[in-house]
Amino acid sequence: MPTHEQVSLYHTPGGIPVIIEKLPYFRSVALSVNVMVGSRDEAADKSGIAHLLEHLMFKGTKDQSAKQIADMIEGAGGELNGFTTKEMTSFHVFSLDETIETAEKLLSSMMVHPLIDDDHVQVEKGVVAQEINMLEEEPESYAHVLLDRSIWRGHPMANSESGEVGCVRRISTEDLRSFYERNYRKPKLTVVACGNLNPKQVLKWAAENFDDIGTAKGEVKRSTPRFRSSIDVYPKDGDQAYVELGVPAFGAKQQQRFAASLAAVILGAGTSSRLYQRIREEEGLVYTIYMSPAIYSDCGVIEGYFSSSVENAEKVIQLSAEEMRRFKNEGLEKGELERAKRWVKGVFLRKLESTENRMYWLGENHMLTGKVKSLQEMVEEFESITEEDVVKTANEVLKVKKLCMAIHAPEKEGKELAKNIRGIDF
Repeated sequence: MPTHEQVSLYHTPGGIPVIIEKLPYFRSVALSVNVMVGSRDEAADKSGIAHLLEHLMFKGTKDQSAKQIADMIEGAGGELNGFTTKEMTSFHVFSLDETIETAEKLLSSMMVHPLIDDDHVQVEKGVVAQEINMLEEEPESYAHVLLDRSIWRGHPMANSESGEVGCVRRISTEDLRSFYERNYRKPKLTVVACGNLNPKQVLKWAAENFDDIGTAKGEVKRSTPRFRSSIDVYPKDGDQAYVELGVPAFGAKQQQRFAASLAAVILGAGTSSRLYQRIREEEGLVYTIYMSPAIYSDCGVIEGYFSSSVENAEKVIQLSAEEMRRFKNEGLEKGELERAKRWVKGVFLRKLESTENRMYWLGENHMLTGKVKSLQEMVEEFESITEEDVVKTANEVLKVKKLCMAIHAPEKEGKELAKNIRGIDF
């Protein structure tokens, strides 16, 4: 059933959604199989199992070794990859349009006939542990993990997508096989295909390979998380403070998310944003500062991040609060909303000029909302937002009583900072 020109949503006879965007002027194709399972679906003692299984899926099938798979896909001018988020796991393959059959064969074989054997499990545990350790050594990325830990504490949304090293090391091969059998099945699967391809042929491939894969054990049961307001200090060595803050916003199915996203753009996206201009350009207190929305199926967060010297962190927070307060009280400046809309449109257009990124976007949007939208439809959603919408939403979302903050800094200075900023207001 077409949804917009060449973006169409079909279903296999077995009911699997297949999203296809035919792009005849491209010379490449991108295919993905997306599974509705992520870190928020893990038990507390199995943190990282979704991510570890993602790694294992690339280690060979009943018919091909990992080396043979690598040889075949690179010989087809493409690559295989995957990622795990809080709400989904995605496996994707890119190739030339002329070698799509090779790409299809490898992706379906990997999804339906993975080995998941003891030797590979032990190897990938070590690889994942290194990945987690690397993340913890990248303060900007790790600050986001810490905010999730604070903001969703007591709920599976607090789980890191990468997992916890201790938990990963205790996961057994049988745990992984069981997780695969429970989740990598209908109705948790969605197929996406973009590029110079034949929609009928792609739909036939999806039906022949995935309709008989079986049914997942139990429905996706997720509880909406309760937002936690706090200021938490996570100690680290050094003289820098890495600060991530968040306030509750809107989920992917809520219309207000567009106005909230534009408010975040005006305040903290790009070098023309208020926070960047005031704190980076005028005051010179930071190198990096930004705000952005984190959007999930049933909840959302407007997040802010900056890094500074420990002694400057309090002033950065005070100035940020001042800018948010001014935004709420005085509204938008002339031209700000149009500039923000063009910024969003520019991001979309630039990012979606490849089959890979179009595939990512279509798959993620469908997994979060259950719908298929074209780029034009998404742009129109943003274009319809008024200044009144943005200011009203900002006043609803930007409330200090809802603030959660994760401070990654030396323990003594971090605790002093947390104490000093408890009286901030916006």
